[in-house]
Amino acid sequence: MHNPRVDRAGSERGATAVAYAVMVAIIALLLVAGVFMLSGSIKGALDNGAECVANPGGCEDGGSGGGGGSGGGNGGGATTTTQPGPTTTTGP
Repeated sequence: MHNPRVDRAGSERGATAVAYAVMVAIIALLLVAGVFMLSGSIKGALDNGAECVANPGGCEDGGSGGGGGSGGGNGGGATTTTQPGPTTTTGP
């Protein structure tokens, strides 16, 4: 049963809905603006990644982005570590 004298939300229900709608609109606008601003960088990164997959030798000469790490373990064999200084090799 609804008692109009005890309706505590009263006229604030519409104001709350409008406030949430404005917040959602602002968030959507920020997301769209971010996608447009970053689209060139994202496209470049994807193009460079595709080029590295198609031609792995071309990515070693200072392409943009991450490095070429070796995948997986070596089963307990020799380990080689390369740093800006000298190369250190350790055996089993």
